[in-house]
Amino acid sequence: MNVQSVEMKPNTSLEDDWLKSELVQLPFFDEKHRDIAERLFAWGLKNQSEIDDALLLSPHEAVRQLIRLLGDGGWFVTVLREEVDIRAVCIIRDILAHKHDLLDYAFSIQMLATLPFVLAGNEQQRSEILPKLFSGEEVAAFALTEKESGSNISKIAMEVSEVEGGGFKLNGKKHWIANADIADHISVLARTAPGPLGLSFFVVPTNLESVSTQTIDFIAPRPFADITFTDCLLPETSVLGERGMGLAVAIETLERCRITVGAAANGFARRAFNEAFNHILGRGKLSEIPQVKQVLADMAAKLNISQLAVGQAAWEMDRDGEQKGPLSSLAKLQTTEYAQQVVDHCVQLHGAAGMVPGSVPEALYRQVRSLRVYEGASEVQTAIWTAAVMAGGLR
Repeated sequence: MNVQSVEMKPNTSLEDDWLKSELVQLPFFDEKHRDIAERLFAWGLKNQSEIDDALLLSPHEAVRQLIRLLGDGGWFVTVLREEVDIRAVCIIRDILAHKHDLLDYAFSIQMLATLPFVLAGNEQQRSEILPKLFSGEEVAAFALTEKESGSNISKIAMEVSEVEGGGFKLNGKKHWIANADIADHISVLARTAPGPLGLSFFVVPTNLESVSTQTIDFIAPRPFADITFTDCLLPETSVLGERGMGLAVAIETLERCRITVGAAANGFARRAFNEAFNHILGRGKLSEIPQVKQVLADMAAKLNISQLAVGQAAWEMDRDGEQKGPLSSLAKLQTTEYAQQVVDHCVQLHGAAGMVPGSVPEALYRQVRSLRVYEGASEVQTAIWTAAVMAGGLR
């Protein structure tokens, strides 16, 4: 098809259009997932004024309020109770990221930090903490990263010592932890013994004097902080899951959530494409330039390819398929790299207007950048995918 001959028509990309023609119509999804999308759109319309009011606040206050709104709406329970539904998480993150960065951030970090309680929490943790995380009454954080370990979880060095008479003492620092300075509970991965079975998760309440945070500023403002633990005393019941199984819980959590980063990337990319398309259409002769049409076609192609990648990976994860790990990495890698390119095209097509602080293209440019870094940088995902291909398991 000759891109130059295509008549450009207004691209409303309203919710009804998305429900009829895009992600949820793929065969990887079923009626349950389409119902979730419809309910989420209805929830967004009903709570529009509360969402707008929250977004006027500082990022820290906004995220807390948005988590409570999402909890009241039942969205954490929807995806995490009983069987974890990664396809549902992907649909929700795609929709929320298209609407606003902080709305997706609030949902995704609370979901990420709650998942270890679902996967490994003991009876007390599941009965006392989990309901408050589901409702958004309390906020959780998930603390893995250390300066010296980076993306290599097995290199985590923070040590926990046993206390005479029972319990543990935690000393050290975690870096670049999402929601650390607004959280009520932090799940901390620390070393209890040498080797891969020497890592354990500990649930740490943030109201202890031995826990302090240092807020970090990012180019896209979000609640991030470093955490310092100074002779932090914890009871024996603070272990999340089985002692020595922290690495397994961390890998399973990240493997599941990694795909959903791709879904958020698609939401950002979809917003960028819509903004660019409608901007070009409103500029008269600019929409007749062949090169401009080709850029828009490239943006749409990347978005469609990325949606297929997320759908396949999420379906493979939910059915516990053999390739769930490599496909999760591929989806995260491809979608975040493509989303960066789509957003960059959006800025370019807007010209000077796309570089004005506070404009949608400028905001998207800052917001999308982190997706290529967190939950495993693009280079890490490339290594995982390459290893899977060379092992001969992908044909």
